[in-house]
Amino acid sequence: MFEKIRGFFMNILKYFHTQTVEEITGVNTNITSEMYRHIELWADMAAGSAPWNKDAPACGILPQIAGRLNYFVKREIGLDVKNETLEKPLKHLNKNVGRIVENIALRGAGLLRPIYAAGKLQYELLPLGNYLPTKYDFDGTLTGAIILKRMDEGKRDFILAETHDFDGKNHAVTVKLYEDKNGTLRETSLTSCSATADLTPFYVWEDCGRPMIVEFRSSVTNNIDGSNTPVALIDAAIEIIEKADEQFARMDWEQEAGEKRVFADRDMFADRKKKDRDGNTLIEKTISTKTLNKLVVKIDGSGVDNNDKIHEYSPELRTEAQEKYLQTIFKRIEQTINLGKGTISDAEQVQQTATQYSGGRQELYAIVDDIEDEIASKYADAAEVFAYMARAYKLAGAPRSGEEELYTIKWNDDQTRKDITAAKQMAMQEVSAGVLNKWEYRRDFYGEDEATAKANVPPEPELAAPFGLA
Repeated sequence: MFEKIRGFFMNILKYFHTQTVEEITGVNTNITSEMYRHIELWADMAAGSAPWNKDAPACGILPQIAGRLNYFVKREIGLDVKNETLEKPLKHLNKNVGRIVENIALRGAGLLRPIYAAGKLQYELLPLGNYLPTKYDFDGTLTGAIILKRMDEGKRDFILAETHDFDGKNHAVTVKLYEDKNGTLRETSLTSCSATADLTPFYVWEDCGRPMIVEFRSSVTNNIDGSNTPVALIDAAIEIIEKADEQFARMDWEQEAGEKRVFADRDMFADRKKKDRDGNTLIEKTISTKTLNKLVVKIDGSGVDNNDKIHEYSPELRTEAQEKYLQTIFKRIEQTINLGKGTISDAEQVQQTATQYSGGRQELYAIVDDIEDEIASKYADAAEVFAYMARAYKLAGAPRSGEEELYTIKWNDDQTRKDITAAKQMAMQEVSAGVLNKWEYRRDFYGEDEATAKANVPPEPELAAPFGLA
């Protein structure tokens, strides 16, 4: 089905060196080796341990992308939960919407796995890679997955495999434990590990009518293998992100290399001898060894013309040119994944007002809209999953099936962003009232920077002199 793989996600990277997931668990993921490589690379990039990060540490562009997207989603989407039993898990989920956004942007998708523990409804969010899809419905709904977790107990290493399968009516869960035996995974009893001893090896959610796991996924088309497996938003810009890390490392190196150097003879810093009042010889340090090593590069002769005793060297830094190139790379990232100009490039120079974002970042808002639509849709699925569990565990106040509204989404500061015409009309009114400058209007709705917008504003017409006076 696919070639042998060396590992596909961070927390169990050392496993699957010589065996595939299918060979070990008997579960076919239908994921190609090329898809595995991408999933693993996204995880590495998100963790700052991409192959190139050894020589060029991550410059922070990925947290900035995820953070910017999360900024808009988090301020716009809220929940008003109608059922008290579901209020805590649903509101907690919405509070952690940033993790959902980050998974979509950097990992392609995230999986909500509901949990009933300590007498209450809970959940965990797993990024793609910590779970692997095994089956999708025709509309792209995830109906099967395998969740793999590393379990350590003393000197023994285990992998817990939890397989989910929805057949259109019932949702079955199979739990198996595998122990690492000299680099090979062998199935063992759940009681072999104290953390899994009380787990049920097989159970079924009967007549649930929907999968009991919920996948929050990106809308990026899978051009890697053409499957339904989600693709990270950053995938198309991987090579450019690598260039950004390398350029930032180059700038960092140049800054360090550009520190002032002092070439001097050792005798200039020799310890001095002097006598005290009683005639005793005292040694006086002219400079500490630590400071000397930091300050002086060469202390056995300067090597400069005329054999000067001391010579300072301060190389000229190309800071402005280097920064300009880095910003060019950032702009290429924006263009490649349609983030919108100024989303990550020249960020400190961009005034991030609500008016500006409502008109001047339509590419960014297209992505934000897609993410919000996905979250809104999957919130509905999550609410139904929690409602089913509340009924199954006979929790007080559990909602009756299909007979009451569970929640409503509250959209904040979202109307003008989704209606560009309304945003323009509001901006024109602000220009007429003198609240907004004309160049600001061009910046916001034409995507021009401040200098270009000001240059393109038509000059004000000259007013005729009153009463015919010249």
